[in-house]
Amino acid sequence: MLSRTGIRSLAAAAAVGFTLLSPLAAGAQTIVKLAHTEGEGDLLANPYWTFTEVFGRVLESQSNGRYKLQVFPNKQLGDLESLAEQTARGVIQMSAGLSAGHLASYFPPIQVLEMPYTFPTTEVARTVLDGPFGKELADATAKASHIRILAYLPSAFRNFSNSVKPIHTPADMVGMKIRVQSIPIHLAMVKALGASPTPIAWAELYNALQTGVVDGEENAPYTMLLANLQEVQKYYTLDHHLVNMALITINDDFYEGLSDADKKIFDYAAREASFAMLGVITAKESQDLKKIAAAGVEIYQPTHEEFEQFVEATRKPIRDLLAEKVGEEWIDKLQKAVATAESKLD
Repeated sequence: MLSRTGIRSLAAAAAVGFTLLSPLAAGAQTIVKLAHTEGEGDLLANPYWTFTEVFGRVLESQSNGRYKLQVFPNKQLGDLESLAEQTARGVIQMSAGLSAGHLASYFPPIQVLEMPYTFPTTEVARTVLDGPFGKELADATAKASHIRILAYLPSAFRNFSNSVKPIHTPADMVGMKIRVQSIPIHLAMVKALGASPTPIAWAELYNALQTGVVDGEENAPYTMLLANLQEVQKYYTLDHHLVNMALITINDDFYEGLSDADKKIFDYAAREASFAMLGVITAKESQDLKKIAAAGVEIYQPTHEEFEQFVEATRKPIRDLLAEKVGEEWIDKLQKAVATAESKLD
């Protein structure tokens, strides 16, 4: 297990270790605007800051100063839905933190990434999305929306927390009010598990949990800590229903207007920043869980038999819903890509 000093070293090394591409000749500087909704702070406390710090350094270094990243954190330019629209229109060049659900209105098939219990590990998810399937999905999304996925960030699994009782099986969720994002598949997933899905804005979630407007929510460990949700929850079940998958997106017209050499710089900067952010999250996950437990939250790991009950409860209703909305093609492509990745990793 890495110490806190070791994790800092990992982040710092990633922030400066970009020597694969040779800087190009200097020219007029272009400001690249990137917005997200999280705050800024310590590299370990906020993974988005890790991403933007590394991306900005690599971009500026490899372009010999021709590109400079300007970051707008903490909802300075609006919520995630607004950032998606601004990226599509080219008001800003880039955004960080969108999910597949935020792009569904532009390109419905991207919702396949929201199918619960699809990825057995984050390693499989990263292999799938860094491979041909991820490239094909990014190209199709860009064609339909003018928003190109520059990087997928399958960081950690989302899990259910609540303040009522331990959740061992879906039967324990019956009657609970669970906060979800306003994403149809998330709503259907929680409903299939027997609970009442309740959309609430992220900024209002802490208060909603504290006052009992909802009983629980679902997020990855590091996300819980970002919002201090461990202060208002008593139980956390590691059911791993979804991979927390933020997207780094770029306006496709801006991207396609780059030279081939500059596209390589942007792609490389995104890879290096993704490596840094995902590395930090992975390295400190056990520490995050310990911190959640230290706050008085009871953490439960379902048995294999209990886990299969969650899978069985959601498999058919979610697939049926997706098939109705987007057809079978992308569902089949994703499942084949997952099977191929599992075989490759085995």
